[in-house]
Amino acid sequence: MQLLNKPKKKVSLNLTSLIDVLFILIIFFVVSSTFLEQPGIKLNLPEAETSEAHAVQKVVLYIDQDEHLFLNDDPITEEEVADRVEQMISAQTDKSIVLKADDKVTHGLVIRIMDALRKKGIYKIVISTTKP
Repeated sequence: MQLLNKPKKKVSLNLTSLIDVLFILIIFFVVSSTFLEQPGIKLNLPEAETSEAHAVQKVVLYIDQDEHLFLNDDPITEEEVADRVEQMISAQTDKSIVLKADDKVTHGLVIRIMDALRKKGIYKIVISTTKP
């Protein structure tokens, strides 16, 4: 009497559907995480080797190359800066402002604005730069 040795069926796991799902998840996370808040004002920020990335603050003061001032994308004059920033910053706990000035802006304008802010008690001024 001869016993039949049936070949055992190989158990295989079809990974194709799992790979498809994984790629869809990767694409979803890549697309959803690339949205950065970019201002509508064209600036060439100065470069600094020690530049660090920080979370976006609620109060951002922009100075473009033509020395026009914008407070969170709203045009503003140099005389109004300190009062408007003081109003906006009163709700914040850390009382900080980000200053993004074009590298063509004169040093005197930046110092005048910083001085006006300090007179209102705003001492935490973060100067924005980019890495080279």
